Amino acid sequence: MIARLLISPSPQTLASHMESGNVNHPDTLYFKAGEKLGIAEARKIKEHFSLKPYSAKGRSVIIEDISVMTLEAQNALLKTIEELPANGQFLMRANSDTTILPTILSRCEIVRVKGLESRVMNNSKDIEKLLKATPEQRFEVVEKTKNREELLQNLIAYFRNHITDYPDFANKLLEAEKWVKQNVNIRAILEYLMLEMPTLK
Repeated sequence: MIARLLISPSPQTLASHMESGNVNHPDTLYFKAGEKLGIAEARKIKEHFSLKPYSAKGRSVIIEDISVMTLEAQNALLKTIEELPANGQFLMRANSDTTILPTILSRCEIVRVKGLESRVMNNSKDIEKLLKATPEQRFEVVEKTKNREELLQNLIAYFRNHITDYPDFANKLLEAEKWVKQNVNIRAILEYLMLEMPTLK
């Protein structure tokens, strides 16, 4: 697996594909923004990945703000990132990449999030309506939407903000992101997601 670094102005956009389903799972090591990140934490991360998963397919590490990690700790983390186990998942976030060592950056998949926050705020009510809609109503939304790429990005951003509420669907959204990179038809992806999206009563 390749570690993923999310460049975003807000930790609220942070989310991950987590086999464990939530950040409190024993197979997930979670560091909130503001927590100290030094050599001791780098060693803890290394040890976490060295253990067998408790019940998930693999172990996960999530760091809300890696920019506070000392350069010494980043150096200590380098080998761990290079040698992630097959089912290991490592997701980090930073405001920018200026505080991250180039050796770390070169070994991560970098995702830059720009301008999604305002769009999520503007569209969250619409997405909440989708959660209560029937599959037929959801398909109608896809049919009438002119900018389907934006709709997909809004879905991804919204559920990243609500990952602990919808962990299984968050996994499906990560798959959808991969399909986009493989040039799968956006409408087909959206229709799949409309079928898989949870329904609120």
